[in-house]
Amino acid sequence: MNINDIAGGSEIKIHASINQHNVVLMTEAIFGVKSGLLVKPMEYFGKYMQFLEPSQIQIKNKRDGRIYKFMSTSITPVKTRYGNFHLIRCDSELEPENERKSERFYLEKLGVFRINGNSATIKNCIVHDISMRGMSLIIDNASKVKVGDHIDVTFRYGELLHQYEVAATIVRLFSVSNRPAIGCSISNMNVDLIGLLSTKKSEKYGNIEDSGVIATPIREDIVPTNLNPDISKQQQIVEVEEDLAKQIIPEKNSKERIKSSNPLDPANLEHISREPKTLREQRKEARMAEQAKAIENLLDLKDV
Repeated sequence: MNINDIAGGSEIKIHASINQHNVVLMTEAIFGVKSGLLVKPMEYFGKYMQFLEPSQIQIKNKRDGRIYKFMSTSITPVKTRYGNFHLIRCDSELEPENERKSERFYLEKLGVFRINGNSATIKNCIVHDISMRGMSLIIDNASKVKVGDHIDVTFRYGELLHQYEVAATIVRLFSVSNRPAIGCSISNMNVDLIGLLSTKKSEKYGNIEDSGVIATPIREDIVPTNLNPDISKQQQIVEVEEDLAKQIIPEKNSKERIKSSNPLDPANLEHISREPKTLREQRKEARMAEQAKAIENLLDLKDV
């Protein structure tokens, strides 16, 4: 599957770095074109964003409901007859995420478990890790278990030592550092466990709000997914591709022809304005101008 096969209206999450801050930006697919995927524009403090490095992209395709994760080749602002947008390019094919694979978080906490509801079989264990799909326990050699046994696990975790109870089924036997261990599928993911996993995920990745950088959210009333209801979607795609082609290969005598060798230079994009120079930059330029003038005066004296 190519990136231009993504359905319009699909939710898009972009993990990017801005001023050494990791931020997550949300946008929405318009439709695919030959060169990539046209998406709703993203703003940062009132200016259209420009991504100079590849970014991690996550798309929930509206057509099949599956999630696709990949690295973009580029994300650039583009101008069309319908307004300003961003174009996501990716050279590689997209593969859907394996939904059976869940991220595991390590706990390494003491607990107890009983086998098949029999209180006489209560044994000590170490809760090795846990995920949305299952968990693994390190047990002692005296514990007699087999695949298919139902177990009830109890352990405490957190500053307040909150007690968690998990009902699970043994699906495999293995070892961790030469100690016997069991892998279990969780029968019922309760609210407590979901909260625990959310906490562990926040500890590992941090909260988006912690970065201190906020991207302007996309407003539905500004950029509709259907750019022109009076014509078909295919005709809209043709028109947008014509506009994109003019930006990539400008006419020979066009006044807007790009002169810089860098097509991502903000000076080459009408809807991208340069940042105003800081006071430090202004002073630096003034010092350099004075030095250049002094050198010119010395050269004039040498000629005399």
